[in-house]
Amino acid sequence: MKHVLRSLAVLAIAVGANAQVVIKLNNSFIDEFKNRATITATYSVVKSHHKPNPPSKDGDTHSAGTAPEIGLAAVAEIMNAKEQKAALNAILAVEGSSTETVTITGAWRLWPEHAGGKDQVQGASIPPFNTTNPDHVFQVHPIITVNDIDVRKSLHPIVGFTPKDAEKAFLQYENMRCKIIPGGTQTTLMTNMAGFNYVKFLMRLNEDPAPLSGADGTRVMATVNTLDDELLVRNRRMIFLKDTPPDKAVRKLHKGDSLTVLGIPRIDLALVAFRTAHATDQPEVLDWNLPYEIIVVGVFSK
Repeated sequence: MKHVLRSLAVLAIAVGANAQVVIKLNNSFIDEFKNRATITATYSVVKSHHKPNPPSKDGDTHSAGTAPEIGLAAVAEIMNAKEQKAALNAILAVEGSSTETVTITGAWRLWPEHAGGKDQVQGASIPPFNTTNPDHVFQVHPIITVNDIDVRKSLHPIVGFTPKDAEKAFLQYENMRCKIIPGGTQTTLMTNMAGFNYVKFLMRLNEDPAPLSGADGTRVMATVNTLDDELLVRNRRMIFLKDTPPDKAVRKLHKGDSLTVLGIPRIDLALVAFRTAHATDQPEVLDWNLPYEIIVVGVFSK
């Protein structure tokens, strides 16, 4: 059995250790979303894909824009988008408009993959852009509704796409350096660029699933294992968006059961809040590795 990935920190120095990312989040946002699966945003679409990526490149559509509820440059993504033409058309109908918006709901996702070289400051003015991939750390990914169009069924494995290897991906996630700097109105996170979206792994429940306090999904602490059932991570929070296929699957399970899933990482705001709250009596928590959790976006049949 492989050792838990935290013991491999030395190897991670060469992984993603190049560009530093600075994210400044409003404390009110952290408090509101730390135990929520999703965000609903009044989205101004600046630039959007007009057709999905090919399956080999993930099958998503990316729509870049802004929303007052987010306060950062953002990219909204529809999974398995070739199945969701009506939702994409609703987004395209307002693309480039200075007055019209679209209402989207989906998983909020903070992740330092496309941050660029400048600080990402929530609530600050956003430099103009005209691309589907601006410098950003915030995504609404995956989307589950566009206006009144429900796309929850799009959360399933992507046919024709090869997910990232669990051992390589979680090695990076577990060993990303992070510095948290508490502030009166904002909390600063300093970390490194990271990738490895869409990882396939086996999760084994450490507890029974429970509703998130935001009532928009389910949470469960679970181990992370390779597809050969070798332990990689002993305990990590898994997030399921309410009434999606993964959520319906996990709510049938109990402690000790397992699922093979497709997941994407995001910063765990509950752990950010916990570390900030304990900074006075345990200051070393501010220098622990990046707190993250997994959004489960697909379930593989046995």
